[in-house]
Amino acid sequence: MGALGIVVVVMTSVVAGSLGSDFSLLHPKVAWRFGFSSADDVCQIGTGVMEEISATRLLPAPVLRIGARRGLFPPGVGANVPFTIANYAYRDTLGREVLAFGRRFAFPGRTGILNSLMVTGTDSALDYLGNKPDMVVHTSCSVGEDGALLLHSDPPRVLTWPFTIRAPAVMSAITEAREGWDETNQRHTIEVSVRSPAMGELLSYRGWFTAVAKPCTREEIPAELIPAHIESRE
Repeated sequence: MGALGIVVVVMTSVVAGSLGSDFSLLHPKVAWRFGFSSADDVCQIGTGVMEEISATRLLPAPVLRIGARRGLFPPGVGANVPFTIANYAYRDTLGREVLAFGRRFAFPGRTGILNSLMVTGTDSALDYLGNKPDMVVHTSCSVGEDGALLLHSDPPRVLTWPFTIRAPAVMSAITEAREGWDETNQRHTIEVSVRSPAMGELLSYRGWFTAVAKPCTREEIPAELIPAHIESRE
């Protein structure tokens, strides 16, 4: 607090806040990806290819269809699927820092949408998943030996009103994600694996993308990434 009693608030990105001093261990290109906050008035637009998107045959087809319709899963499987990822940072009406992810998968004849919000929580980051959103997971961040960002998400909980309940056993899985930097090809890499203790790997996808930063005010953030209903439950 200054001599005039003015409080200076420093905006910190969700990932930087979760990692604390370990943020400095990230590869500089990964730190650039996750270091911007609502104070910067920028967004990032990434374009690339999902080299593989897969799902176990043990996962019932209705679950896959419903999950894709609700924006919880990629809307199909395949190889070399073009995709885009757009990231926006803002403060929600509860004052929490938010990093929004807008993903688009260009399958033949259709485009799949997979959006999520990573929010500053009390003891870990929170990921709100689905269109409403429908689920929340606690996500811990760490740094790999090569400077990659490692994300570990606990089993999801379903957001019903007024209760928060654990997801059905078939969907009660742990998610591991990794975002790194490919020095040889000068591009970002992403790997995601969703595993069930009982059924093994349920879903996975891996690929690469390049990204650029662009000026972006809050008013320019797509409406679907600022939900009308702000979910406060953790």
